[in-house]
Amino acid sequence: MPQGNEVGCTVSIGVTLSLPQNDSMDKLLARADAALYEAKNTGRNRVVAG
Repeated sequence: MPQGNEVGCTVSIGVTLSLPQNDSMDKLLARADAALYEAKNTGRNRVVAG
């Protein structure tokens, strides 16, 4: 990369806990996905737990 050029990058992360007795993979992924979109919609560059 040539000197003097800046590259911007943002990171949004959605995380959740797995509760084996209650969760299917679909429910787990849906919660993580919802948390990810909350992170994106509330300003980016953040981690949201769902």
